[in-house]
Amino acid sequence: MHRITVTAVLVLGVLVSLGRTFAAQDGDTPPSRYMGGPAELVTAPNGAIANAEVLEATPKIMYLEPTTEKVAEGVWCIGGYSIANTTVIEAEDGLIVYDTGDNIEEAEHIREAIGKISDKPIKVIIYSHSHYALGGGALVDNPEDVMVIGHPTLNDTVEANLEGGGAPGGAYGEIGPVLTARAVVQMNNFLPEEGPDARLSGVIPVGIPISFLPATVTPEHGETMDVLGIEMQFLTEFTSDDHNLTVWIPEKGIVLNNFYWPGTPNLYTLRGGVYRDPRIWRDGLAMIRDLEPEILLNTHARPVIGKEEVMKRLTGYMDQITLTFDQTLRGILGGLGPDEIRHEIYYPPHLKEIAENAQTYGENIHFPAAIYQYAVGWFDNDVTELYRIHPDEEAERMVALMGGRDKVVAAAKKALDQKEYAWAAQVIQYAYRLDPTDKEVRELKADILRKMGQLATGSIARAFLLSEARALEGDVTIPRLIPPTPETIAGSPATFVDYFRVRIDPRKSRDTDRVLKFVFTDEDGQAVGLHVRRGIAEYLENPADHYREADFVLELDGETWAKLYLSEIDLAEALDSKAVKLKQGDKNELVEVFALFDRFQPARNITVPAPDDLTHMIR
Repeated sequence: MHRITVTAVLVLGVLVSLGRTFAAQDGDTPPSRYMGGPAELVTAPNGAIANAEVLEATPKIMYLEPTTEKVAEGVWCIGGYSIANTTVIEAEDGLIVYDTGDNIEEAEHIREAIGKISDKPIKVIIYSHSHYALGGGALVDNPEDVMVIGHPTLNDTVEANLEGGGAPGGAYGEIGPVLTARAVVQMNNFLPEEGPDARLSGVIPVGIPISFLPATVTPEHGETMDVLGIEMQFLTEFTSDDHNLTVWIPEKGIVLNNFYWPGTPNLYTLRGGVYRDPRIWRDGLAMIRDLEPEILLNTHARPVIGKEEVMKRLTGYMDQITLTFDQTLRGILGGLGPDEIRHEIYYPPHLKEIAENAQTYGENIHFPAAIYQYAVGWFDNDVTELYRIHPDEEAERMVALMGGRDKVVAAAKKALDQKEYAWAAQVIQYAYRLDPTDKEVRELKADILRKMGQLATGSIARAFLLSEARALEGDVTIPRLIPPTPETIAGSPATFVDYFRVRIDPRKSRDTDRVLKFVFTDEDGQAVGLHVRRGIAEYLENPADHYREADFVLELDGETWAKLYLSEIDLAEALDSKAVKLKQGDKNELVEVFALFDRFQPARNITVPAPDDLTHMIR
């Protein structure tokens, strides 16, 4: 027992030492530019004020204008028409196309570019992953004459995305409307085309038709196929929510992939989403590297040509991901919390030699916290965090502690003048929480966020910061959530009866115990239910099997349920108009039970894409 105790003490000593030496001793710490550190601001051709690093790095790593580049005999890369590139391979009997654009409009431009390369017909379409697979039908005249190759899970994933209630990638469909609202901010939909706040990258297209051709061939990992006389090996491992299909063409020394991006990969995205294990990305890149390809063709990034260059770039790109992951775990071993680790990971200068390591989409500083929470959970071993007071109460106390609202505003202005933008944002937020309508506070917060947005290298952080600044100034209205379309709800009413359960108010319903049964007339009489039981609403997939009989039986169609779900009509109104027929139970009591659920109050009169437009291009 004594030996175990001594060992534990020794280990603790090592970890404490590690924690003390973990911080970077040289180099630029990630947030320094937000605290007065060196950074150069320039003006883009559209008037956008941005970090010079972004305008310098982006053209090197991705196509900004429509481009067709011949990378090998019979192989072309087409870029600039979509967020994704399209690879075209010429075989004796036809063309092989890797990725098809986001929608019909993009695919038509790509088809025109392909026509300038060859007059041979497209015989094979290959999807790199579940995004950028929605233009295939516009590339060909007769889909039945085309072999479509995709990851074994691709068809189900695309179908689920198209039928979902919000932006894809979330852990829980119930919160899809929140992720959708955050996604349109991430993708620049609230930034103008021109001016100081102008966007530097694309927006989510709205209302453009799609034409998805389902995969007809779904190879397993390592499977080799003869594709129009060209031997191809298909690699399906090392994939998560993207369902990547990597293609190795030995005779040409070419790899087609979706692992190598123009910019550090999004190990976490600010719009929210499921955890992305960095090891999957790391191991997928290692798999490609170990094939020793001579040409690397990428879904997003410009081609990399030359065996030595490919090896160098793949290794350096993989090493930055590895470093982010491993050093986060090292920080955990050193007793650091996520807010400390994100500031202290050191990236050796040689990693910047890899152009694609530029932080032009996501930024490394936002990744460690996501890794930490997945690995350990939210508790960072700081016991003072166990019972934090409500943020509003904290703001009230902090403002008082700092001498009142005017002192807080003065401190934030001073920090702004000293270019300590990150600190200024933290300080002004206390005053903002106490009174979000305070005009002076809103203007000051907007000024601070705009400075941070201009300094940001990542387009995602820039979009969030500048969009919020514009909202504070009244130029845009950013919705808190964007609900699914009525058509989506009506197409799967049972799903949204299930999702409705999370809108129950536990205070209002604490003494209620009632079972509701919904019978959908346009779904062959499908019956589902909700048991409102003292603070919760249990979803009943089959009410007939429930231990309690229904107190209320409602008969309606999916379209009516969509209106109720979206709070476009009241239940009493629907009952009076016979859109909902009450087959069992008291009308007035049912209306009271329904009132226990929150109503949707989405922002109105704003132009944002419907959730169906978000299902294929958000990473």
